Amino acid sequence: MLIDLHAHSHLSKGCELDPRAVLERAALFGLDGVAFTETNTQDGCDELFELGAKSKLKVFVGLELITDKGQYLCFFPKPELAPEPVQMWGSNREKPWSAVECLPKVKALGAAVVAARPYDRDFPNPPMDFIRSLSLLSAVEGYNPKVKQTANDLAVEAAEALKLPCTGGSDARGSLDEVGRGATLFKRPITSQAQLVEELLKGEFWPVMAGELPRQTRPGEAQAGGKGGKGGGSGRRRRRR
Repeated sequence: MLIDLHAHSHLSKGCELDPRAVLERAALFGLDGVAFTETNTQDGCDELFELGAKSKLKVFVGLELITDKGQYLCFFPKPELAPEPVQMWGSNREKPWSAVECLPKVKALGAAVVAARPYDRDFPNPPMDFIRSLSLLSAVEGYNPKVKQTANDLAVEAAEALKLPCTGGSDARGSLDEVGRGATLFKRPITSQAQLVEELLKGEFWPVMAGELPRQTRPGEAQAGGKGGKGGGSGRRRRRR
């Protein structure tokens, strides 16, 4: 099953994408589902789940948590019951929330936690090797088409050191053209939010390049188009468990 585990909609600040249009675009590339990971909020998850009930694609909800040491995709079995970050840690306008404080709390609430674009120096406060000290991660985002390939490679190396699998996602935010360029291939079908979290904790999935890529494929890498495929975003270093 092929799912984009990192996408945004108008529910994220600064994003204007219609989630219906995101799903329609994802369907063109043969994806089976999309996880909307809105920035610092899960407010609006009811709207997304209602949309999913009418869509051919499965809809999942996550939280893109921005901290002082990077961003993390957090997936709760029941996101509608999870407290909002601002309710737990107050405003982050003056300074970002502390990863050391927030991540254990999120994990304790039953979430699967994925380190997103950890080596992207173009994003504020990248965690870099800080993620190697974390024992609570379920995975590391090993392929993000908006990140330089060297940063993706470093993420895969960190995942290997942690003995963790890698995910992939489009990180679509600015344009529908970004949708469909990255996804995660799961070994088993997933039909519910709770099952998504369960599968993330099991770790049997792989990052996938999909759609029309913004760069040429390098030797040793596979590229998936149209109906997707098993092209690991980090080539031969894609980890299998």
